[in-house]
Amino acid sequence: MDYSMKDLLNGASLIQRSVFGKKSEYQLKFNHEEDGCWYVDFPGWPFDHHNLMMVAGADDLCAFLSDDDRETRLNVIPAKKRETHDGYAELRCLDHSLTGGAHYEVKGIDGFAKNIWICPVTLFVLGNYPAYIYIKKTA
Repeated sequence: MDYSMKDLLNGASLIQRSVFGKKSEYQLKFNHEEDGCWYVDFPGWPFDHHNLMMVAGADDLCAFLSDDDRETRLNVIPAKKRETHDGYAELRCLDHSLTGGAHYEVKGIDGFAKNIWICPVTLFVLGNYPAYIYIKKTA
């Protein structure tokens, strides 16, 4: 699911809003759809819906955190350096590339022992691939 440079340029306004409108915390929703796949809920996404699909461990994490196997909601805190956030699990970036996504090590979720891959949609949501991402399940 690599994005071409053309795709990234077409989405430049979304990236710009993410970078310059950065928040310290985000509320994200993930849906388990009829095709059996998990997707991030991104209203107004200008590209193909399949680009929002969670794969390579991120789908497993969504399923693991879901109470009803239909959706999961997370508070997400991106960070440049390791921080302490009570009640939050830690995702540590292992590697990343502009159009190839990023791999993260997941710590602090009992019973979940996998690394995950997150796609370049992260650039549109968070503005970059943070060195650390802290997540906490919400109702």
